[in-house]
Amino acid sequence: MARPVDTDPRQTRKRICEAAFRAFGRFGYDGVSMTRLAKESGVTKAALYWHFDSKQTLYADAMRRLIGIFEAHVFDAVADETDPVEQIFAMFSGLEHLVEDPRLADGIAGYWLKPSTAEVESAIAVQQAFEAQASEAIEQVLDEARAANALGVEGSTRDMARAFISLIEAIVLPLGHRSTRDHRRVVRVLAHIFFQAHARAPALAKRAAERLDMAEES
Repeated sequence: MARPVDTDPRQTRKRICEAAFRAFGRFGYDGVSMTRLAKESGVTKAALYWHFDSKQTLYADAMRRLIGIFEAHVFDAVADETDPVEQIFAMFSGLEHLVEDPRLADGIAGYWLKPSTAEVESAIAVQQAFEAQASEAIEQVLDEARAANALGVEGSTRDMARAFISLIEAIVLPLGHRSTRDHRRVVRVLAHIFFQAHARAPALAKRAAERLDMAEES
């Protein structure tokens, strides 16, 4: 197939990726067609298929973009801290500020809709690898916080880390529908509850509230 006329291939590919990321986030894999993506990207279908040979490939790229956003806001911030309690603060702070990322403004719930019209092994593999790495990182932080006697986490920290992943998903699924204020309030309340339940020292729960600027509302 001859390459379609393209004055700036990098910008064209960027437009395609951005349009696909938004569309898959809103409607899921099954709710998006290549015809629609070509129209929303402002390119022909020939140009779309020149840059991406299939919708599956484009979906995998979009999933990697989603993972990259989570890593930048949440897990990179965690990695920047050395104290385990500060790392937990950083995780909640990262979740709080996700709502400010303009790439998520239209919502991302579509990435949790299981595709039924095609096999998307590459995208699923990306998602599963990220969840496994994130769960392992959270488990390590919880283990270190417990060893430092900062948190009284009982039972398996692996199970709690998995619960954290589920909590993160529950927090981000309404993005695009929940207001910025409401999103932040949800994250702050959950952080406060977590430290109230597990902090060895009562002052730690107060510190969590102050760290996330959780003020009393009348």
